[in-house]
Amino acid sequence: MVTRREVAQKAGVSPSTVSRVINNNGYVAAEARERVEAAITELNYIPNRAAQNLRMKSYKQIACITPSITNSFFTEMFVGIEEMALERGYSLSLYNITKERKDYLKQVLEGPYDGMILLASYELSSIMDFDKDALNMPLSLYLDRFLDTDIPHVFVDLKKVMRQSVEHLIQNGHKDIIFLGHYFDEDYGNARFEGYESAMRAHHLPIKEYYKKFIEMYEDKLTTGYSGIKSLLDNGQSFTAVAASNDLLAAGAIRAIIESGKKVPEDISVIGVDNIELAKIVTPTLTTMNIPKREIGRRLVQQLLDQLHNEKKVETFIEAEVTLIERESVKKI
Repeated sequence: MVTRREVAQKAGVSPSTVSRVINNNGYVAAEARERVEAAITELNYIPNRAAQNLRMKSYKQIACITPSITNSFFTEMFVGIEEMALERGYSLSLYNITKERKDYLKQVLEGPYDGMILLASYELSSIMDFDKDALNMPLSLYLDRFLDTDIPHVFVDLKKVMRQSVEHLIQNGHKDIIFLGHYFDEDYGNARFEGYESAMRAHHLPIKEYYKKFIEMYEDKLTTGYSGIKSLLDNGQSFTAVAASNDLLAAGAIRAIIESGKKVPEDISVIGVDNIELAKIVTPTLTTMNIPKREIGRRLVQQLLDQLHNEKKVETFIEAEVTLIERESVKKI
């Protein structure tokens, strides 16, 4: 994001002159005005209306940006965000911004918001710059992989979570374990696969090529989990367990296994990650790693409000505690 200071440097004027042009308030020589307007156009500077008024008033509004409104993981997190915001007297606006819809970001940044919460910051990093000074408003992030930042955030260590998931299968006697999740991205890494790989290697278990059932990014849904495991079963591949990187994939895997004439967990065990509502109602009910989504949402709002009100020291790093939820889909062999 371009800052007002950069516009001023480009136009050869002071930042206060840029402010007078943007707000149409106070005298600015015609020549200087033209240079500022040209710099704004060239740099694609987005004035932040909320930031301009933040020192004068509070809008009592928070913007929340997510890359997906259909993923129930973020839906449950948003419930916690909404609860906490309303309890503290703030209204909330939810925006679904993806690469295809990144033009909407300008509208958000110009909106009357006191602060912003960003979910799935890894995905959003390809769309926007998490620079507090450039955005001119307090931020709170949900992170699921390490990011070198001083922006307040709530963190879930997905590598550790996936390792614990696979460890549970291994402790129950499983050795032939399928990883069902995103493909390995060498540039950014894949925390879930790295966790699976770490657990398997720690127990000196081989990772056969067909154990790695990768799916495309953003395709982690029921139908992909179903088709991924069905293709293995149709090809006669042997395995005793599936470690899915989320519950939607796990539920799809269960469907494929049962449809093939096998039973879960008698023939093949399945474990997921997230503990979304679906995990409690599939048959059999799904053993999974619980990420406390609602609590994360509440803590994101608290981080943001601590920045706004300066009532206490802001916790810049909070790691959410993830726990194993044992249900019916994993069997000891």
